[in-house]
Amino acid sequence: MAESTMREGRRVVIACRVMEPELSQVLAEGAEDVEILYLDQALHRTPAKLLGLVQEKIDQVSLTASRIVLGYGLCSNGVVGVTARQQGLLIPRCHDCIALFLGSPSRYQEVFREKPGTYYLTPGWVAEKKDPLGILEEYVPRYGRETAQWVIEEELKHYTHIALIDTGVEEMAPIRERAMETAAVLKKQYEEISGSLEYFRELIHGPYSEEKFLRLHPGGKFTQEMFL
Repeated sequence: MAESTMREGRRVVIACRVMEPELSQVLAEGAEDVEILYLDQALHRTPAKLLGLVQEKIDQVSLTASRIVLGYGLCSNGVVGVTARQQGLLIPRCHDCIALFLGSPSRYQEVFREKPGTYYLTPGWVAEKKDPLGILEEYVPRYGRETAQWVIEEELKHYTHIALIDTGVEEMAPIRERAMETAAVLKKQYEEISGSLEYFRELIHGPYSEEKFLRLHPGGKFTQEMFL
């Protein structure tokens, strides 16, 4: 359904809560009649659950929304199988949300080529303790401290750097301290890189260019091949 023929109504963004600091900043800049529905962080660790929850939110707003946009990338295939309703559906053209925090898929590719073994942290991940230190603490009751440390080191053994993305929306001192502690505990090199709000602004305002967004027509389903 073409946007020009869509009925009037609120625009809805369904997003991971890790993006809340950045999306809240964009809304504060001025965005009328936009509702953001957040899902819990770290659902990419359970892709089947993510798929069900995203579809549930889409179905909840499908009768009243004029446009629905997902604040997710491919996310461990967690959006594969998501079905568009009468509005169609828009989703960022990226494999994970890091491209959103960096401003574009092309910026992400540039940074990735420079240091491919980088684990990225954002203000939302750190503040909610969904970072490696937080995962380590989740593992301790299950495995004990020593084994939990070994497990998290094994999971991240292919990474060489911990990079904190500064999107300019949070007080960085406590976030930086936690990120640096993460790097020290995991014996990785620490660095900070500048983020951007531009992709988030486009998530809310458009224009939803083909370079940055995939467009699903009513009744269509997202497939992994669309993100290649």
